[in-house]
Amino acid sequence: MKKFAIGCLIAFALLLVVGGVGLYFAYDRLIKPGIEMAGSFKELGKLADIEKQVRNKAAFTAPDNGELTQKMVDRFVKVQQQIEAQLGARMAQIRTKYDQLDRTLSGEKRQASFTQIAGGLKDLATILVEAKSTQVEALNQAAFSVKEYEWVREQVYAAVGIAAVGLDLKKMAAEAQAGNIKGFSPPERESVGDVPERNKTLVKPYEKKLKEWAPLAFFGL
Repeated sequence: MKKFAIGCLIAFALLLVVGGVGLYFAYDRLIKPGIEMAGSFKELGKLADIEKQVRNKAAFTAPDNGELTQKMVDRFVKVQQQIEAQLGARMAQIRTKYDQLDRTLSGEKRQASFTQIAGGLKDLATILVEAKSTQVEALNQAAFSVKEYEWVREQVYAAVGIAAVGLDLKKMAAEAQAGNIKGFSPPERESVGDVPERNKTLVKPYEKKLKEWAPLAFFGL
């Protein structure tokens, strides 16, 4: 009887250990990442409200010839410089995450899931929100509307051979908070197409910096 009782105690102890390991595994691998992801998208949910603070609400019509002006390029560069200066050393974190996600999206099958990309953003959300606030302040100083800035950004990067196609973080955050992630698809890789020679000439002095700033465009900055 005594041996049986001891055996029961040992078995119970093993169950506790195994159960504890199982619970820890479930928390560490399933619950904790889910909590962190939810927190990240709650933070990224601020992006849309921050962007509403852009004062220039005027409609923007892109020129038919697709050509930039010197003033457009100067204003765009100033915005990028302001974001980079505000981020300081944290710009390296953005570049690192960009490289990681870029490798994921550059795979032959390109089957990056919402969870994979969201996982890559979990340590970056606060930095991106701060960078967005800086961007909006810079847009206001440069009198950019959101639409004009996005068009100029696309043309500027195309002029150095970079397709400025990135993550729509505002949309991802809204879908995550609504629990709707089934319709998510990673951004498509696109060619830059034909670029006006004038644009190449205007952007040429900033080619090196633009390649350094490319991660900002990927994250919508």
